[in-house]
Amino acid sequence: MGAYEYDDNGTIFNYFVISFLSLVLVPATYSVLSAKKGQTAGTEGHVRGLPECPCDGCKLKRDRVARRKVAEKGFVSAKSLLLIVGWLVFAAVAYQTATTKIADAGLWDPYEILGVSTSATASEVKKAFRKLSLKYHPDKVTEESEKEAAAVVYNDLAKAQKVLTDDEARKTWDEFGHPDGRQALQLGIALPKYLVESKNNMMVLFVYGSVFGILMPLLVAKWWYTSKNMNNDKISHETMGTLYKEVKDQMRINTLLDVVFKADDLLDAVTYSKSEKAVLESLGDQVSAEIGKYGIIFESRKKYIKVEDALLHKVQILLFSHFCRFQLPDPKLAAEQALVAERAALVVVGILQICAARFWLAPAIAAIELRQSIVQAVIPTKGPLGQLPHVTLETLKHFVTLKKRTTCPREIVELDDEVRKEAFSIMPSQHADEMSKVAEQYPIVRINKANFAVAGEEFITPGSIVTLTVQLEHITPSEARREKREGVIPVDVTPPTVAESEVKPPTWFDKQGLEPFPTHCPYFPTEKSSSWWVLMGNLENNRLISLGKVSNAGPPGAQPQTCKLQFQAPPNAGSWKFYVFVKNDCNMGCDLTIEMTLTVIDAPELSAEIIEDDISEPGEDTIAGQMAAIKSGKVPGESVKGAKGVRDDVDDSSDSDDSDSD
Repeated sequence: MGAYEYDDNGTIFNYFVISFLSLVLVPATYSVLSAKKGQTAGTEGHVRGLPECPCDGCKLKRDRVARRKVAEKGFVSAKSLLLIVGWLVFAAVAYQTATTKIADAGLWDPYEILGVSTSATASEVKKAFRKLSLKYHPDKVTEESEKEAAAVVYNDLAKAQKVLTDDEARKTWDEFGHPDGRQALQLGIALPKYLVESKNNMMVLFVYGSVFGILMPLLVAKWWYTSKNMNNDKISHETMGTLYKEVKDQMRINTLLDVVFKADDLLDAVTYSKSEKAVLESLGDQVSAEIGKYGIIFESRKKYIKVEDALLHKVQILLFSHFCRFQLPDPKLAAEQALVAERAALVVVGILQICAARFWLAPAIAAIELRQSIVQAVIPTKGPLGQLPHVTLETLKHFVTLKKRTTCPREIVELDDEVRKEAFSIMPSQHADEMSKVAEQYPIVRINKANFAVAGEEFITPGSIVTLTVQLEHITPSEARREKREGVIPVDVTPPTVAESEVKPPTWFDKQGLEPFPTHCPYFPTEKSSSWWVLMGNLENNRLISLGKVSNAGPPGAQPQTCKLQFQAPPNAGSWKFYVFVKNDCNMGCDLTIEMTLTVIDAPELSAEIIEDDISEPGEDTIAGQMAAIKSGKVPGESVKGAKGVRDDVDDSSDSDDSDSD
């Protein structure tokens, strides 16, 4: 019967613990450090190599971040605490493993112990034993500290000499490797013995039950509850259901905003108590007065019949106050305002998903523009210039009356000295400098290429799968000013060659990472990176053909990035006009629009060209040629016309045959 041996000193089990902890701690630590590095880079709020933003909003945001760090100083999050404990356990186990001596578990070999060969005679064995006995016999050892170890060695020598001088015992050893003959099978288990001792049964069962019976089910339940109630974009299924019913095909920003207010995610972000009524009414009056300047009517005071009505009105007040860039003194309201703004930006992504599924162009464009307003904390009707600091209603009216009408940050960047002086004449020079510096932080992209192609084909036929390729390049402000002086570089719409259309996109390990370009959004609660939506559609019938995204165009001067959209060509031949919209995910006034023409050629026309150019007529001296001549009503031997008319080039052999017959 087999016997089991346990890891008495726990060394082998420690190697298993070290390996397991490494698999868990290394990726978890990397994830935490990467997240902290990203937060640090995001809180800087500026591109590497450029100075920090001087606007008041960014200063307040940096102060908020600093205060939050001070408040969190000395406090360790649960994840960080678990990592620290894990690494301490790792260090303790590693130290124990390194300092524990492993007993030599090698096989007992009498030949090796006596230092003789396997062919040694009995006299040679006795001679070797006497020689070693003089060294290891306890009576020969003078040091008391060495006598115990010498006695162990001497016992092994005596046992080895006894086995090798006994013919039967030696024969048994040579056959079975043991002086007592065949031994039972021995199995080792890499578990410390204390884990299976009866006195520790309750402790082991308690730990096992706590981990696998309580902790793991709780973690799985938490994950399942979160995943089943939200999609990948962290939008609840209840909100997506509301959007599915409320979003219509002709909605614009103002009507989409009403849908956003009704989202369950926003209603769940706030609470209402009667003690807040006076504060909310006062805030509502301020909101109504501010947004009223830009043509939006808002009822600041309402009578609530149900709690849901109060929550809806509070969400409206908080989101509009975010648009107005109001800093709320009440900490609770300020936290709810930030949460409402953050969730509203996510809800708009859900609206975009609904529009893409239903192929609606107008509400898709409106959804992206509404998200821009939310991230920038700008009243939707205020316009792109509202993103910049020190912009009031009077400032907007002044900029649109300039010799060069100015409505967005890019146009401010492109102003020449004369118009710039006129534009900033109504404000202090400090405000003008700050406004100019902030305007240069907004991304400026250029469309280098935009073309249609079918992979592996030279022409586009009805019903084929077409790829629209759009190449975007993030240019510097100086380059934008140069283009303004010298003229905008035209978009290259030349279709790619067949070889170029068949080129496979690079794999993930071939792609070179770009430094993200942070979005200037001082009043949005979280940091955002600049990304670009690419939409292709038909404005006449409000049809969204395809939708794609460039997640990271990189900083100014980075390598151009490509977005590829696929769609099915129209079923009929002809020329079809479409619009391609390039819209920034977070910034207003950075969008581009180009008109493109898709030329579809019918398949029979291509077949006719191929037949005329590549297929030769059957020879007149062949059976096929004679049958063709008979069918055409001609005497065999005469030249035959092609399927689409008379060929220009007559075969020389046919001419010679005709002349011979004549």
